[in-house]
Amino acid sequence: MRVRLSEARQGVIGIAGHVGSGHCHSHNQFLQDDSAGLATVLALFQEATGLPLVVKEVLTEIGMRGSITVKTTAGGSACCFPRRGVTMHEARLAKSLEGRDAVRTQTLVLEAFGRFYGQGVHETPVALQTALANAALDSFVKNFPSHFKDATENLENCCGRISGAVLDFDGVAVSVLGTVNASPDGTGPVEDLEGNVFAGSKKTVMSALGMESVPTVVVEGKVYSPAYSADAAVPYFLVRADPVDDNPVVGESITRAVENLGYAVRCRTDVMKRTPNALENISRALGEAVIAAGEELKNARHSQDKVAALAKLARLVSEDGAGISFMSDRLHEVVSGTGIMPGTGAVLSCVVPQAYRDHYVLPFLTEEDLMRYVAVVKGAVACLHRELPAAKAHLERHAWQGDLDALVRIAR
Repeated sequence: MRVRLSEARQGVIGIAGHVGSGHCHSHNQFLQDDSAGLATVLALFQEATGLPLVVKEVLTEIGMRGSITVKTTAGGSACCFPRRGVTMHEARLAKSLEGRDAVRTQTLVLEAFGRFYGQGVHETPVALQTALANAALDSFVKNFPSHFKDATENLENCCGRISGAVLDFDGVAVSVLGTVNASPDGTGPVEDLEGNVFAGSKKTVMSALGMESVPTVVVEGKVYSPAYSADAAVPYFLVRADPVDDNPVVGESITRAVENLGYAVRCRTDVMKRTPNALENISRALGEAVIAAGEELKNARHSQDKVAALAKLARLVSEDGAGISFMSDRLHEVVSGTGIMPGTGAVLSCVVPQAYRDHYVLPFLTEEDLMRYVAVVKGAVACLHRELPAAKAHLERHAWQGDLDALVRIAR
């Protein structure tokens, strides 16, 4: 299947992929490369346009008021300002990415920095990932302004680009949307506008592409999770869709596409039900754990005890904290943790086994992984197009009628 720019103004199917800059961890030992969704979208944009995304320059201003600017050979540019500045050594590491393809943003930053964390723990690599991702989308917007719709997150303390276009998948018009969820100082991400969430400035782009009312494939990360990885011997694609709250026809179409390609796949219909207070309860539990660790620190009198208490706090903030900070509580009750508007879609992820985690520590997206993601998404479009009437009928029955802007903090 070939992908080209379409002359259609709106698609009949949607594809949405995002990156949460710095969202490498979550609670319950969850680990991920959260750039797979955006990487898939960027690869589709590249195929449709032939545009290279080579990093031409990584310009840094060192010092406490430092910054990181990424420029691509296609003319894209983006800048980010790490909260605690940029050291000369960080500048050297960031510059090592010149000449690389700015598609797999988390993998690139891992190659430069080894590992990194969000939540204000490791701002410089997070800022670098933000600049890479924003510059990549900026490249397409600047070179094809008549085809690409574009906006910047208008949520408080957010700076991610949101860009999309209608692409032709062998005669099928598909609205493809890439989202960067990121903070301007590298402390995020806030992911209230991930997936196909119809809120804030993102809904302007989605409306232009007709995405508020089309069945949508939401592409997510490459993950390790004890809940999904424990009994896995090899990596596999995971498709998730609640039978009511999401769109089971989309889920079945993605699953069929993976099966047709001969890749391992599992479909779960029991894990995406919207649950009142789910994220709020996890947030409270984490808060209690932080308080308990704080009490240990307050009462510690020996150095070893202070170090142990601080190490516990550091782990809670750098890992578990990402599992509650990424989304607002009330919004989570509507769109779940992957940002799917009710009735519209299903989510595609890749799960790695425990042996992979034990060896590599963190998941990272390879070129082969990306090729498989793209192949699955293309196959899903073909399968879903054949089932479009059923998918649209489910969407119309279960579409949410509320205003999501009331559930997120719009920047003023």
